[in-house]
Amino acid sequence: MEPSNAVRQVEEILTLKDQYYKDAIEIKTPQLFNRLSRVGPKSVGRGGATLLEVKKCLSFYISCGTLYPDELDDLLLEFTFPLDYPSESTCNVRALSAKAVQNSSDSNENEGYESCTRQIEQYLKSFCGYECVELTLDWVAQNKNTCLLDDNSSKRNDHSVEGGSSDNAGDDRLGKVKCYVLRYNHLLEGPEHKKEKAMIDAAKKARLQGGLLWGTPGVVVVVPPTTEDDAKEYASECRTIGKRADGVEEIWLPQVGIDEAGLGGLAQQKRGGKLQELNTVGLRSACGGDEDLLRSVLGVR
Repeated sequence: MEPSNAVRQVEEILTLKDQYYKDAIEIKTPQLFNRLSRVGPKSVGRGGATLLEVKKCLSFYISCGTLYPDELDDLLLEFTFPLDYPSESTCNVRALSAKAVQNSSDSNENEGYESCTRQIEQYLKSFCGYECVELTLDWVAQNKNTCLLDDNSSKRNDHSVEGGSSDNAGDDRLGKVKCYVLRYNHLLEGPEHKKEKAMIDAAKKARLQGGLLWGTPGVVVVVPPTTEDDAKEYASECRTIGKRADGVEEIWLPQVGIDEAGLGGLAQQKRGGKLQELNTVGLRSACGGDEDLLRSVLGVR
């Protein structure tokens, strides 16, 4: 192993520990980490340095449940640094189930989020020669609302097959009401984002009933008694603000889920008429826990 790679690997982890991620990191190879920590800059001399005899790869976990307890409570990222990382390769990342890791002594047998792992792998392909951990965490932050949807939907379908359930029930609108979804490329939270603030003010002025999901994508869910015409008029108003929705899509949501999520009605009156600000957990609740319906609301096909 090149001493320069050892120094860069250790520095990358130490930098993360000095930041927001300190409580989320768990070193899987502590003895190796301590050994590589003793490889100082003097070991990286001019004219080439002696290679380090290293048989194992540095490995560690980062708990996304610590970083994003509402959206990614069960996501655990396992990072492994190849011996030639970062000079000639990218790091290896596996998206694992935190519950499965906790219940197993062998991470190789742990249940993983395969689709999420593939997405991260594809994203990192173009970053050979760069420190990749923060790049991965930035990707997770940008995609925290959608990165596990493929895996969760697949698992739910697997359970349905095992239980012998039928998909015909998906066509049943009993107990559901007609709602409308407006999707935006992104909606940024915070008073410093003037366009988004103007959107919220416009919704309150129009007495729009529903909720808003911050992030990428950003979503506005409109529920009864707001009508389709009201939703289209609001979308038009947002265009004048500078926020263009990709259309107004009809979608049927369970009334029980809408009530639990606090969308519209008395809950909105208590908020002074403001839209309910949602996270993924709240939006999932509005969908009655139906992952396929949640994907439809988010526009993830």
